[in-house]
Amino acid sequence: MFLSSFDNVVIAVFTLFIVFVGYHFSKAVKDMESFYLGNRSLPWSLIVGALVATWYGGVGTVGTVEYAALYGLSVWLIWCVTAHAGRIPLALWVGPKIHVRTDITVPDLLESVYGKGVAVLGAILMLIYCTQVGNVTAMGFIGKAAWGIDNVTSGVACVGIVIVLTVLGGLMGVAVTDMVLFWCMCFGLTMVLPGQWADIGGWAGLQQVLAGTPEMLDPIGGFTPMKALMLIVLSFGVYADPTFYQRFSAANSPKVGRRALLSCFTIWVCFDIVLTLTGLVVKAKYPDMVPGEGYIRVVLESLPEGIRALFIIGLLGGTISALDGYYLSGGATLANDIYARLKGNLSQKQLVTATRVGIIIVAVMATLAAFRFTTAQDAFIFISSLWMAAGFVPIVGALIWPGKKTVLGGYMGLLAGIIVFSYFKIFPVEAFEMEPLVTALPVSLFAWIIGNRFGKTVVEKEGF
Repeated sequence: MFLSSFDNVVIAVFTLFIVFVGYHFSKAVKDMESFYLGNRSLPWSLIVGALVATWYGGVGTVGTVEYAALYGLSVWLIWCVTAHAGRIPLALWVGPKIHVRTDITVPDLLESVYGKGVAVLGAILMLIYCTQVGNVTAMGFIGKAAWGIDNVTSGVACVGIVIVLTVLGGLMGVAVTDMVLFWCMCFGLTMVLPGQWADIGGWAGLQQVLAGTPEMLDPIGGFTPMKALMLIVLSFGVYADPTFYQRFSAANSPKVGRRALLSCFTIWVCFDIVLTLTGLVVKAKYPDMVPGEGYIRVVLESLPEGIRALFIIGLLGGTISALDGYYLSGGATLANDIYARLKGNLSQKQLVTATRVGIIIVAVMATLAAFRFTTAQDAFIFISSLWMAAGFVPIVGALIWPGKKTVLGGYMGLLAGIIVFSYFKIFPVEAFEMEPLVTALPVSLFAWIIGNRFGKTVVEKEGF
């Protein structure tokens, strides 16, 4: 069963609306401040919509359903709860500092603390993270299940829409469409579960169907201890996430950014409960199907015409919302943090143009890599772990560590993390099921501490 003609007309009209929004806000773009940060004028409502839509996207929706279908109820307790709990300090203390201490991007912070070389190296690694290949992988599953087209074609088509929206409107275009898509996500995600829950027979029905795999209904039994530890550690990767800091910098005050993130917690917890239970239903109804495709199949079978279109709009819209935020950050990283630093001073017009070109480059990189992964969540975890292993310690340390921070410390934190992660990814220790991130992060911290003891600060280096 695929989408009907009426469903497709509704989706086409909504796509045109998104393009119109991008075109409308393109007329207000004058410099990087207006293009990347919306003139630092976003109110609480737009920040909430942008944060929810960016975080969930294809990975947050399809990915959570996938992992719930593979690992069961433990996804909610071990992954979702720890991820949200870990963001409370970000909202209260860490995030607001970025509003004051960075000019445009996270590598600006790295340069101010560790120097130009560390900023360029960090920007290159952050650029890889901003590809967010997991969301493109999710779009492939959505297209295959909803229209019967192959994964690559679906992914390329949706990425094309993301490029148009982001290149034209910048952050304001992204934020306004995020708010609209946020409501579509809320509507679509909550419409599916009630009917399917009744159809499967509720909790008793799930227990009966999944009796052969009792670990699926065990709150802590679905993951191996090492996998669970890796997910708990990864849940703090948001502290190195450029789009979250971008939202704080774009808010009209640090207080607004803090309130917006705190407001998101209730929404996120509810979303996770709905998505985890939906994943269990997908496992019960389609045990042999790829979970992402099974999710869309459940939707198409349970919702009427028109409503199905709104669900797909919410699902694709969340994916688009996530990608446009990351591609905007990736384009700015390539233009402002790599190209401009290496080439020298660029005018505001040149920076905006370079950012738009960078958005296209990031999108192409993501499309080329996305379909090498079997699930959207696996793609997300790989890219996120890679960036967190390198960037987490230097970024968070720059923000909150009161002691001496040096150029050597910045280099050693970044390089030690990425080298150790890459080594254990290429040569895994299967006997201990060793997760590369669990090993790389403490090594990065140790190297950063040693480097800060023996290196020179940026001021000392410039004076020298």
